[in-house]
Amino acid sequence: MKKNKKAGLFLVSLFCLAALAGGCETLPKKFIRKKKEPAHTPAVVYLEEGPTQKKFSNAYYYKSHFTFWKTWHDELSNRLGGNRKKAARTAQETLGHLTDMNRYLVPEKQKELEPLIQNVRRLVQDIENGRDLGPQQGPIKVEIERTQRLIANDFTYDKVKDFIEPDVVDLSPGRGKVSE
Repeated sequence: MKKNKKAGLFLVSLFCLAALAGGCETLPKKFIRKKKEPAHTPAVVYLEEGPTQKKFSNAYYYKSHFTFWKTWHDELSNRLGGNRKKAARTAQETLGHLTDMNRYLVPEKQKELEPLIQNVRRLVQDIENGRDLGPQQGPIKVEIERTQRLIANDFTYDKVKDFIEPDVVDLSPGRGKVSE
């Protein structure tokens, strides 16, 4: 029994030694091959600037911003009186897409849209300041719907397609600019 006990103790100590040695950080470091790092490829830097062609036409951008504006404006009239942060974010998106629409119009048509943009800008400030709550919610909602109706009636793509800035790239010497 004494021999079995010594043999068992020897096996247990050998097992503990193997378990401790296998978990050591230096053992894998010595015997496991490190992964090679890929060779560094330098980034290509283009130093010359020149005219670039836009990906889409001004008409496409106008249609996109009009659609986004209409969606956000609908959402704004639905969000009024609810969560103030969401209403403020919705109002900012509405104003952003409306000003982006304005960028693609000729100056004469921009002047027609500008008072409506100022009206929306004033409404955005009222909503951000929390004036859309309580008794003032009704008049603000009426003003939002009136503005939406005016813009939707007068600035659809079919009505302004002749007033959208042309897609022209200025290639004259020294310019190198793309019209937006």
